[in-house]
Amino acid sequence: MRGIKGLVGIAVLAASLLCMSGCSFALKTNYVYKDGDKYIAGDREIAEKIDTIDVDYMSGEIILAGSVDEKVSIKETSEKQLDDKRKVHTWVEGSTLHVRYCASSKGLDLSKLNKKLEITVPKEVKYSNVKIKASSADMNVGGLTSENVKINASSGDVTADVEADNINIDVSSGNVNLKQTGNSSDIILGTSSGDIEADMDTVDSLNASASSGKLILNAKKIKELSTVTSSGKNEFRLSEAPEKSDISASSGDVTIYLPEELNLTADISVSSGKLFYEQKFSKDGKTYVCGNGSNKMKINTSSGDIDIKALSKND
Repeated sequence: MRGIKGLVGIAVLAASLLCMSGCSFALKTNYVYKDGDKYIAGDREIAEKIDTIDVDYMSGEIILAGSVDEKVSIKETSEKQLDDKRKVHTWVEGSTLHVRYCASSKGLDLSKLNKKLEITVPKEVKYSNVKIKASSADMNVGGLTSENVKINASSGDVTADVEADNINIDVSSGNVNLKQTGNSSDIILGTSSGDIEADMDTVDSLNASASSGKLILNAKKIKELSTVTSSGKNEFRLSEAPEKSDISASSGDVTIYLPEELNLTADISVSSGKLFYEQKFSKDGKTYVCGNGSNKMKINTSSGDIDIKALSKND
C-alpha cells in the first residue's frame, strides 16, 4: 500500500514540475464586453462614415493612421494562427467604430499572440472622438484630426501626431511622444515611469506630469502651463512666455528657453541648487521681473539648478 502511495506521489510531483515548466496547460483569460454578439471577427474594410473611434485592445502593437483612402481598413497580424475567437473584433454602431482584442468570451488562450493591429481611416475627416485603451501595447497614432483624442495604456510607449481640440495621454509605464499641430484647448500628458516629449503649435492649457523621467516641451504658444516632475530633467523651449505657468520639480534641473525680450514676473524657489538667467531681470527677494512683468511664472525645485536661457533669433 505504501508503495502505491509512493508511486502516486511521484506522479503528482512529476505533473507539477511539468506544469511549472510551461509545457502543460495554457493560461486562460476571461475577456467579456457589452454587445459581444454584434461584433465581426477578422480583417475588414468599412465603407460607412465613421465619426468616433473606440479601441480597447489588450496587448501587442496598435497603429492608427490617416489615409487618402475613403474607407476604414482593419488589419491584424500575429505570430500564431488565429481562430475567429482570437482575431480582432469590430462593430460599427451608427457612426461609431468599436474595436476589441478578440471575441467576448471566457476561458480563451490568449498567451503569446504578439498581435499587431493596423487601422487606417480617411484623413480628411475631423472625428468627434478618438479613444484608445490598452493593457500592454505600444501605440502609434498619426495623420488625423479630431475634437478629442484620449489614449490610455498601463504599459507601453505612445507616439501621437495629431491635430485635436483636446488631447489626453496617460501611461502608467512607458514614454509619451506627442506632436501637436494647429490649436488645442486642453492637453494633458502623464506617465508614472517614463519620459514625455512634446512638440506643439498653440495650446490654451497644458498640464504635464512625469513621476520618473525627463520632460521636454517645445511650443510656439502656451497660454497656461503646469508641470510636475519627481525625478528627471526638465527642458522647455517656449517661443512666447505663457500668461500663467507653474513648474515644479522635486529632483532635477530645470532649463527654460524664453525670448530675450519678454514681459515676465517669475517667483523662483530653489532649495538645493543654483539659479542662472540670461535675460535682464530685476530682483526683489525671490521675485524676478523682466519688462513690464505681465506674464506670471512660478518655478520650484527641491534639488536641482534652474537656468533661464535666451532663445536665439533662429529658434
